[in-house]
Amino acid sequence: MEAGHLNNSLEQLSLESIATSSGDVWQDITELVDRGTEELSSGQLLKHPHFTLFDAMTSIEVMDPRLDMGMLSQEDEEEIAQWDIQRKLNLQEALWISLQMFRCEMTWHMSASLLQTIYTCNYFTQYSTESTAETDNPVRDLVLYPILIGTGLCCRFVWNEYGRENVFREEDVHFGAVSPQFFDEYSQSDALRLLDTAKTYLEQQREDAAEQLLVLVEIRRHWLQALAWLSSDDGSERALEELEALQQVEWRISEEGQAVRGVFDRKCMRRYPSAAPIKPIELASLTSSRQTLLQMARDLHEILGSLQQARSVEHLMYIFQAVAIRSPQPQPFVRSVVMSAFECDGRVRSSEPLESFARRAILEVAAAPAKALSGVDGEMARVLADWFRTHCQNGPRQRRIALKYLGMWDAMQAVAEQNDMNAYSGDPSQNPFWTSSWIYHMKLLLLEQGMLAGVRLAVYLDYELPLLFGYLSQVLEAHVAHIDRMLSFVARRSDQQPRALQLLRWRASVLAQKELCLAEWLIAHACERLSVFIAPWHKHSGSVSALEAALRLDSEPARRARYALRLRAACMLGSPSFMSFEGWAATVAQLDECRIAGLFEHASGALLRARKALDDGRCHSSCLSDPELAAWEAAHKPIYHAVLANSVSLSKLLQSPVFAAAATAELDVTGDTAQRTRQALLNADLNAARGTPATNKKRLKKTKRERQWRDDVNKLVSEKLQISWTTGKHPDWPIYTFIDTL
Repeated sequence: MEAGHLNNSLEQLSLESIATSSGDVWQDITELVDRGTEELSSGQLLKHPHFTLFDAMTSIEVMDPRLDMGMLSQEDEEEIAQWDIQRKLNLQEALWISLQMFRCEMTWHMSASLLQTIYTCNYFTQYSTESTAETDNPVRDLVLYPILIGTGLCCRFVWNEYGRENVFREEDVHFGAVSPQFFDEYSQSDALRLLDTAKTYLEQQREDAAEQLLVLVEIRRHWLQALAWLSSDDGSERALEELEALQQVEWRISEEGQAVRGVFDRKCMRRYPSAAPIKPIELASLTSSRQTLLQMARDLHEILGSLQQARSVEHLMYIFQAVAIRSPQPQPFVRSVVMSAFECDGRVRSSEPLESFARRAILEVAAAPAKALSGVDGEMARVLADWFRTHCQNGPRQRRIALKYLGMWDAMQAVAEQNDMNAYSGDPSQNPFWTSSWIYHMKLLLLEQGMLAGVRLAVYLDYELPLLFGYLSQVLEAHVAHIDRMLSFVARRSDQQPRALQLLRWRASVLAQKELCLAEWLIAHACERLSVFIAPWHKHSGSVSALEAALRLDSEPARRARYALRLRAACMLGSPSFMSFEGWAATVAQLDECRIAGLFEHASGALLRARKALDDGRCHSSCLSDPELAAWEAAHKPIYHAVLANSVSLSKLLQSPVFAAAATAELDVTGDTAQRTRQALLNADLNAARGTPATNKKRLKKTKRERQWRDDVNKLVSEKLQISWTTGKHPDWPIYTFIDTL
């Protein structure tokens, strides 16, 4: 198409030529668009100047059944034509519909949309349901509708809990733009009465399907009553009873019934244009749905039961730390209920005001006098409550909130330090800084949680693990020193023995994590030296451009930028002292001078010290009540597992004949740092690719020796000694596996 012709076509496509002056009459431009696009080649676009990339990405693909939810295929139309609400159902068909709805409900709990799950059932969206003893369709009216109404009320309770906004829209729960209706004309007592009617009817039947439907009715009754009690202020005891009963129901369902066409409309979203476009999804399997319900019941029973028994702030902290690392992570509804049970409307567990709870938290740890707590206000109490609530968010949100709130805790610490100085009249060098010490302790816990959460979320690449654990070992060391200082003041008073024991438990916990972190650092650094952890830019093809890019990305400015990026949340804090990049580089250089076998041996020693610290913490916990001890163990068993698993792996490695031979031959002694060695090899490869002859024979000889050493190590790792890592019971601590293939 000639440029002049194309410009004329574009001018005719302006909005002024399409609409009249009143703006309500449009012209058919199909022929014009066809003419304007005849000569366009693939990849070219003819558009209005104001049509942006955003408009293109948010536009709806029409006339394609895969993307256009309003477009019905022939198969869809045939399925919809089969729908008949007056169809007389048998028990096999009612069983199939009920099981499909059970799958829809559990898939909804897994963060799907109502329009993808619950609302696809045409029976569910019929609101003129009549369930009486006199009916010509008894299975539908006396069995299916009661189950669906019970399901609807369960969904209503769940939706009301989501309305508290403890979890996040479109991240944990897909709210959409639909105003949900869950058989709102029925009350809980109506639903229970209808379920009793269904039970009576099914008990009179002699079919296998009736027995299986009875199981669904019993499950629905327990789940509905548990949700109803959970929504009340004083119904936690009864809710726990119903949840326990639900777990005891025997799953006697051996078949999925007889399918009924037309009952489920997978493209029901076309009837809700304000919520479109939402694509159909695959429902969770029946087995997965059952496991989801049982897991929710177990999580609610265990966590809420622990919250009921908690008497101290320390006990609550252990409970929430265990919730944060729980695997699999509880469903959004469970996490929302736990947050509501902990704090709602400015009160902790429905009774204690937030400010009173914050004062109690400081008194438990710091043994501060009353005058030192004058600075505890609503803002500090709110931030403390959010500290607990953060542990109940999904994994990515936990990390984001933890790192975001660090600045708030840092600012509160600065204000509290000034208040502590004003409240203390003695020797300034002996000022215990009661409130600010407690805030610093809580801030360090939050910093450690936020940094470690990146491991389970795969935020850090393998070659970044040495940086993460190297920095965290410094933070944990500062944390241990801080707890020692707090202990020195609390231990002076004979009446503060319980608080001293609590600090000793915290010290043992932090010390164990410090030693485990040191071991992880040494192992990760050794794996980097062995080329088990290879940065992406080291996996080059050998071309000049790839080698030049590798040198740039491995240069000091690039490493400095990565250091600042990964630790950007920590570098802005007033405390603890932030290690500069130069300090970090000097520390890494010292490790580079150590033999790899020595690094593994030092890591093994650190793991032994971590295990001893946990054992000491267990000894200091002997005075706790049984529920408190159980909470302490639940929070620390995963760490213990990571310590033991890595200890066993390292023991096998150090006893491996292959590794012993490598250590004896001293293949890991380079005479230079690993960083400079790697860059020297890259430079040598780059010169070879460019065809530049080597002029420094001494350097050439050294490079040849280093390359031979690197080739020997690579052969050892790839052929004889396989090294890998994964996460175990604690998702934030890598567990290494060393396999001797000989």
